[in-house]
Amino acid sequence: MTMNTPLEQWLTRRRFLELAGTGIGTAALATVFGQDLGAQAPGTAPAVAGGLSGLPHFAPKAKRVIYLFQSGAPSQHELWDYKPTRAEMVGEDLPPSVRGNQRVTTMTAAQERFPLVPSKFPFRQHGESQTWV
Repeated sequence: MTMNTPLEQWLTRRRFLELAGTGIGTAALATVFGQDLGAQAPGTAPAVAGGLSGLPHFAPKAKRVIYLFQSGAPSQHELWDYKPTRAEMVGEDLPPSVRGNQRVTTMTAAQERFPLVPSKFPFRQHGESQTWV
């Protein structure tokens, strides 16, 4: 097992999604409290010019954001991430490096093992590029 540097631990996909979720939550909270939540306090100097004024240059289309919190990560089917060695690991226990120090949920607390299960849908190569989907 390789040792991760502090920088590598900071720049994980899970950490990115945690931070992105915080930003989305903050934006949602701002809409609840009104448009003036981030406004400049009265009597203070104006903000420095050169920001992102006039952006975006198109009308936003998104009306809502659905934020899903998942303990762990989506499966490779949702990510369309082909993992060829996964078929060889069927039946083996989930490595501790994957689970980390996440707490066991109520649904899985009685389980003694966490075996890897086979895929319901096989990946196949498609298209001119023969991409695995």
